[in-house]
Amino acid sequence: MSRRPNRRRRTRAGRGYAAAQARLLAGIVAGYDPPLLGTALRAVTGRPRVRESSVGGVPATVARPARGDGPWPTVVLLPGVTRRGRAHPAFQGLARAFAVTGHLAVVVEPEGISVGELTSTGLRRARGAVEAVASRSDARGRRIALAGVSGGATVALLVAADPSLAERVSGIVVLAPCCDLEEALRFVTTGVRRDGDVLVPFASGDFFKLVIARCAVGWLPPGKDREVLRSHLLSLDDYGPDPLGGLRAWPRDELTAPARAVLELLSNDDPLLFDDLIARLPAEIRADMHALSPLAGARRIVAPVELVVPRADKYIPLEDSLAFAEACPSARLTILESLEHAVPTISVTGARDLAQLNGVFVRFLRESYSGR
Repeated sequence: MSRRPNRRRRTRAGRGYAAAQARLLAGIVAGYDPPLLGTALRAVTGRPRVRESSVGGVPATVARPARGDGPWPTVVLLPGVTRRGRAHPAFQGLARAFAVTGHLAVVVEPEGISVGELTSTGLRRARGAVEAVASRSDARGRRIALAGVSGGATVALLVAADPSLAERVSGIVVLAPCCDLEEALRFVTTGVRRDGDVLVPFASGDFFKLVIARCAVGWLPPGKDREVLRSHLLSLDDYGPDPLGGLRAWPRDELTAPARAVLELLSNDDPLLFDDLIARLPAEIRADMHALSPLAGARRIVAPVELVVPRADKYIPLEDSLAFAEACPSARLTILESLEHAVPTISVTGARDLAQLNGVFVRFLRESYSGR
């Protein structure tokens, strides 16, 4: 007697997987519009309706399915660190792809995210935007799924851990987040990471050093010091060499105590001094650093998390994501060989990675449709 329901559940699950797979393939084709295939599919699905808007006071791109008024399963996309922000073709393509799969897709761009500044203000605005999307009349069940890349992935995890939103999130897919900002400060300044009680070498790229420096300066209290240091860091070439060099030579005499403490931390390259310099930061800055690290809130995340990371990230050690996956009961970790950070490389492992990534997105689509 007990076998029939089990077979029915397996049949329903198989059908759900097949439907999600079909939607994924249709979304990829229509979203990125290859010749012939894109034209043929649009004849069936129609062209997604895309417009620029604002949600919760945050600039956004809103993509809706070609027909109807909803409500639809809804996904909020958070872009990575790129000066083009939500206008980057990859995120515009993703929004259209999700719309073709029958989703309301909203690409939000909270303050600072495009230049790598992760601050409490930016996070507060991201939460407000996500809540505004979830409250839309065309968002099915007043629930949302979250997707993010790099810096946007970090923000997505932070939003999903927020107690006021956790139960409204149906699923999360994130690519190459940074989960522990204190450790990120350690390895970008001193070239080592902590492995238990041992320090081991890790050489991060200059771009990520600049991103973490922008974050740390953004944690300073409002005032002249923050604005001057921020302007300096924003003026630097995103991919230029030695982004911390100007801070090491920065005059300290007229800086406030918080700015001096941050500058001393960012200028230090001695691993043995790092913990003491962290302890000298004002309590408010250390609190921000902790609150903006997804690892701290990992256990509060309720929805399934698809965490996708490179095995050899050029910016962030794999151990960062391993620690998050261990702390978050709902996380499923997928490690890809052909990623350097959020960008794939051509390799013999690419086909296997593509199959794994396909599985990630099929599961994510199933969760977004289930509304659980």
